[in-house]
Parts: sequence; structure tokens; C-alpha cells
Amino acid sequence: MELPFSDPDAPPALPEGMFLRPGVVDFLGQQRLQAALETVLRAVPPARIRTKGGGLTAAAMTNCGVVGWWGDAKGYRYISASPQTGLPWPPIPDEFIKLIQGVTSESPWPDFAPDACLINAYAAGAKMGLHQDRDEKDFSQPIITVSLGDAADFLIGGFARGDKTQALKLRSGDVLLMGGASRMRFHGVRKIYPGTSPLDEISGRYSLTFRKAL
Repeated sequence: MELPFSDPDAPPALPEGMFLRPGVVDFLGQQRLQAALETVLRAVPPARIRTKGGGLTAAAMTNCGVVGWWGDAKGYRYISASPQTGLPWPPIPDEFIKLIQGVTSESPWPDFAPDACLINAYAAGAKMGLHQDRDEKDFSQPIITVSLGDAADFLIGGFARGDKTQALKLRSGDVLLMGGASRMRFHGVRKIYPGTSPLDEISGRYSLTFRKAL
């Protein structure tokens, strides 16, 4: 079942297994998500993490849920506690869960129950290189990304890093589902559009990326 796709700045269709819900979160809903997000950020502020090459990610990251995604000298993996605080990650806020349940109820994954939410914080000029999400145990489960704040160019690639990419502009309130035949596609963030956030409280972009990690 394909969900509605309508974005004049993006290709007319997405690859099989990818679904865009443009503007599914209205302004008031975005404000509620932002308030819930602030509780997580206060508990564990975003931080740039180590890449495999030894550098630091351009986007800062934090997590909520049973486990959170992290990287350091030991590699990339899911861990149950924040390295910054030594405490378990904050639980996924109810406002996040309600949104995901609503979005997936008429998708190919109606029973999706995330146990991890990776939160990426992009300042102006921040990017994320092409990568695959492959640290989860069950690739039959989707990755769902909720955008808040500034618009961004999201890159959709193929199944090899060098494959041709297409850009999809994601705006605050958009939700992107990636699963099925597209679960292992390379993807990244090419550009942030500063000053486009409809939320005065957010400068830059947050992506709330929901996964079934365990």
C-alpha cells in the first residue's frame, strides 16, 4: 500500500518501500513534539560522535528508548545507557509513540513498535554522508524519520555507496518511512535550509529516527 506523495520540489515517485507523509504533523502537533523533544535534550544533550575514520560527525546526536545508537573507538552499536551520563537513555515520549502509531496504522508495518529513537541535530551547514542503517537485528522493520525545524535535502541512493542519488526535500512535520525493498538503501542529508523552521524554538533541524533495534 502506497501512502500519499506530493512534493513539488521532489521526484514524482519514491522507490518501492519508501513512503512520504508530507505535512502529516500540523503546526500544533509540531509544537507538542518539540516540547516532548526538549525533555529528552535536557536529560541527554546532543553530542558529536566518533566516526570510523576517527573524526566527528557533523550532526550532533542523542537518543531515547530502551537502547540508543552510538559510535566511538569500539565501533557503531546500540547501547543501553548514555556515555555522557552513565544513565539509561530517557524513555521515548508518549507524544512520539502516538505519532508513530498513527503514521504506521495504514502502512505495511501496522505493528511497528520502536525501541530506539536516534535524534540527529543539524546546525546550518551540517550534513550526513551516505550510509546504510545496518546495526538493527531485524531488517524487516522500517526506519521512520520525523523532521522538525529547518527543511533539508534528504538523499536517496541505491544499494551501493556509488549508486546514483536523488534528493527529496523534507520539511518540518514531514514523516518518511523506509522499509521493505528500500530498507537497505544508502541515504544521507545533503543540505540544511537555514531560517525555514516554522518553530521559533528550533533553529536548525532535528530528525527523530525511529528504529526497532533489538
